[in-house]
Amino acid sequence: MAAAVAGGETGERQRLDYGLIKALQRGDESTVERFFSQEVSMAIDLHNVARQAGRRRWGGVTVGGNSALHIAADFGHLELAALICARDSSLLRARNVAGETPLHCAARAGADQIVSLFISIARRQEDRSWLEAVLRATDREGKTALHVAAEEGDAWVAEVLMSADPGLAAIDDHNGVSPLYAAVLSESLEVVQVLIGSHADGGDTPEASYGGPNGQTALHAAAIIQSPEIAKELFYWKPELTKKVDSSGSTPLHYLATTFNRRMMRQLLIHDTSPAYFSDSKGLCPIHVAARMGRLPIIRELIHHCPDMGELVDGRGRNFLHVATQHKRAKIVRFICKHPLFVRITNARDCEGNTPLHLAVKSNNQTIVSLLLENMSVRPNIVNKDGKTPLDLAIDGRDYGLHYLQNPSVFIFRCLQGIGAICGPQRRLDKLVDEKKTRLDPEKELKKYESTTQSLAIASVLIATVTFAAAFTMPGGNKADDHQNGGTPTLARKFAFKAFIISDFLAFICSSIATMLLMYAGSPTTDPTIRSAFLIRSSIFLNVAAHSMVTAFVMSVYVVLAPVDKPFSILACIFAFPLILLFASPRISQQFRLASVLRSRLGWWRMCKVGVARSMRNIY
Repeated sequence: MAAAVAGGETGERQRLDYGLIKALQRGDESTVERFFSQEVSMAIDLHNVARQAGRRRWGGVTVGGNSALHIAADFGHLELAALICARDSSLLRARNVAGETPLHCAARAGADQIVSLFISIARRQEDRSWLEAVLRATDREGKTALHVAAEEGDAWVAEVLMSADPGLAAIDDHNGVSPLYAAVLSESLEVVQVLIGSHADGGDTPEASYGGPNGQTALHAAAIIQSPEIAKELFYWKPELTKKVDSSGSTPLHYLATTFNRRMMRQLLIHDTSPAYFSDSKGLCPIHVAARMGRLPIIRELIHHCPDMGELVDGRGRNFLHVATQHKRAKIVRFICKHPLFVRITNARDCEGNTPLHLAVKSNNQTIVSLLLENMSVRPNIVNKDGKTPLDLAIDGRDYGLHYLQNPSVFIFRCLQGIGAICGPQRRLDKLVDEKKTRLDPEKELKKYESTTQSLAIASVLIATVTFAAAFTMPGGNKADDHQNGGTPTLARKFAFKAFIISDFLAFICSSIATMLLMYAGSPTTDPTIRSAFLIRSSIFLNVAAHSMVTAFVMSVYVVLAPVDKPFSILACIFAFPLILLFASPRISQQFRLASVLRSRLGWWRMCKVGVARSMRNIY
């Protein structure tokens, strides 16, 4: 099939001799010359595998449809290419299976001298259409040799082709990709300069195309690859490219907003800020895209050049604070809350009446909720179109069955309750909570108890086993039997050893108590209220046991190593300290975050008066 496609009208092209193919690939002129001088062809027919005489040996093709001239051009052998063209110049217009001519191959190989050779041979033909046919030949994808040179980033080849036919830069392939767009994607500034500089003196030739796939332009490509140098060249060539949109309605600034390239954004905004206000097919402006992606440097640059960016809304009526909140971009939210320019947008409502605080509660993001509530300009009692305040949404999002006390939904509810947030009109808090509790699924809650007690029981039994064994394998060993106090611990008088004993004993006792409580909590015969109480108490004992076990381990390491290498023993204790924090970090971080919100809203005195502990109390 390959030979039939490459063979054009005849469909009977012969296969090149393998020895000739190897000679062409090596650039062996003498061997190729010897093959050509023979009178009898040894080419192999693809269909009947018969030897035929009278056919030119160089007229065959490879399995990919490449002629001898294709191979010579592909490997950059100038002398061989000249030799073959002298024998049969018609091979200049031969095509392989991909529809490529030898000029495509020479352009891909970066063989500018071979490209010049082909152009000069085409010019010498009696038929004046030959030159255009050779230069503007396209492959199956509609690409010319200039497309290939642009993709390879070869400025020398591009310059030779443009000198012969400047109109090549105006030809797009079947996907709408211009040579200029391909050159930008190859990050070749030199090729870009060749293509856009070919029409600097004017003339009748069409101007270089800047098109790309899906309606994009070369400046879109420059934004995608983040090349300020190429973008600068394109902008000075055609300033209107900054306003061109693709099939999705996106300008180059939309693509640039997904990056961290602040320098390039500044470069485009200095000359023209109007594209910053363009919205795509979904109503998103560049600042919305930057907020969605969490690109704070881009947002800073946009705000610097366009101070009214905060007023822009997308197709759903949301400003960039709404967007940042919805996509959980805490850094963007923190920046907006601290910037005095955006006080007005902190309480802006979208098409559904939701403020950024509503969206933060819906997304269950405790960090963003606390950041918004620390800002005194944020009002926590705004009602959306469903008649719900943020507290209503927090109540709807809570789990009133068995749940982890450090869940974000619990923190958000406590946070709003602590600052005095209210429910919407005609919605009493106690009735809402009762309604939620009555909707609990008993079977689902039973499965929660079973899986939770099983997980905690494994941990408690493991701690009890480890600490029990540690009591009989004292660090430092025991004294010899012939000693007055034989069998007693050698390091018994050390303070660290005493700390080890106390920690190990406490870990064993607490884990044992937790295990017993979990046995009752996991029993289906136990009353649900008692099961819940036992489960909560067991988690407290288990937490103490885990801390004590880590402390016992640290003390045992210290008491053994301190006599011989005290600095190293201290270092080992420091490395073990994060394990202790690992168990307590969720509670500690939430308490500090809640205290920060209460201090911002209530002040130090009122916060101390109300009490952090009271503010964090559950409502059942």
